[in-house]
Amino acid sequence: MSPTPNPSKPSDSLDLLEQVLPSSAFATFDEGHTRVFSTWMVLWLMIYQRTHQNATLSAAVQEMLFGSTSSRLPDCKRTREQSLSRNTGGYSQARSALPVAAAVQAIEMMSRTMIIDEPATWNGRRTFLIDGTSITTGHHPELLKAFPPASNQHGQSHWPVIRLVVSHELGSGLAMRPFYGPMYGSHAVSETGLARNLLGQFNDPAMIIYDRNFGIFSMSHAAVAAGHGVLARMTDKRFQSLLRQATLTGPGEWTLQWRPSRYDIEATPDLSKDAIVHGRLIEVAIEHEGKTTLLRLFTTDMTSTPGQLAALYARRWSVEGDIRSVKQTLSLDKLTCKSVEMAEKEILLAMVAYNLVIQVRRLAARQVGIEPRRLSFTSVLTSVQAFCNNLELAKTPEELEKRFELLLRVAAQSRLPNRNKFRSYPREVVPRRRGFPERKRKTTEQKN
Repeated sequence: MSPTPNPSKPSDSLDLLEQVLPSSAFATFDEGHTRVFSTWMVLWLMIYQRTHQNATLSAAVQEMLFGSTSSRLPDCKRTREQSLSRNTGGYSQARSALPVAAAVQAIEMMSRTMIIDEPATWNGRRTFLIDGTSITTGHHPELLKAFPPASNQHGQSHWPVIRLVVSHELGSGLAMRPFYGPMYGSHAVSETGLARNLLGQFNDPAMIIYDRNFGIFSMSHAAVAAGHGVLARMTDKRFQSLLRQATLTGPGEWTLQWRPSRYDIEATPDLSKDAIVHGRLIEVAIEHEGKTTLLRLFTTDMTSTPGQLAALYARRWSVEGDIRSVKQTLSLDKLTCKSVEMAEKEILLAMVAYNLVIQVRRLAARQVGIEPRRLSFTSVLTSVQAFCNNLELAKTPEELEKRFELLLRVAAQSRLPNRNKFRSYPREVVPRRRGFPERKRKTTEQKN
């Protein structure tokens, strides 16, 4: 497998996928005779469904029979005899039988292969944004048991809830393997507990940015122990508490030898009371809508200025858009599956589908020399969908490659406007004008 995708070679979405996920890498999951629905084929069709906003099983089977996927069918008796059925039963069973390990391998292989091609963004290190979110599932017994719904004094709600923690590379938006677990119930997992699993995915020392929900000692200690740098926003209460341990070194700057409190040790039993994290506390005043807000940060970066660190932290908001792209644009906000295993496969392969679109966005941005995040994920996805739906217009490999080049040119036109994070004008409600005059109804007296 080539370590990095070659932008001059792919001619369609399947070519892109095969560069980072070759079918040979999943051969160990296929035992016995050759099947139409091989592991790689099922992975691709599930990715196809997700990039087409949760398309139906029937749409996926039709793509396999008549779309570009038909040229990649495995060599078996039914393929040679052209006796494949359009019924969805076989594909449905193959989806259920797909091992979760194959989906794990797909997202890990894809992110690891693509990240090699991504340059460093901060002091020679790649930068990753960590954040958490939640998704709901259908009301089914197995999912209710594994991911209990929220509850309050009035009882339990209806939908099972999965807590999800993700990490995205700052420059490209590339997603690494997510980690998930129950958000409620006796076996609920915390965001920081899930986030610590992410740290081992960054093969090289990285800079990690996260907000106040993750700005606790155990998270920062785990990141530093793994060789990474940290930039975290702190709650006002925690910041004030840490100031008592810190030494003032300049306006709005303190050095700190952060040690765990007894609450930290109680919450994280495997944490040593002798653990320590060396870093700085930073306090920067920022203006927002005529008001001054204090941005309070902890970082292990001992050389950058407070202004530089504040500007870097401001880019943390990019991960909010990445999560929205996965949940809303790719329709992962509510899963319709009925089993825990299928929920896991849907989550993992949604990230593979997201990264596939990200790769198209990266190639398009590279052609015009701009940052990938300057291009709209939604617009690029729409272009990819239109491209996949009209592949039959290309009769030869050369024509297909030209159409892929056209896809990149069209995707490169999906530029987002230059926006500041904060509006320079107040929010206003624009009244909706009525297109027709109101009908004047007669009163009782007028009728009489």
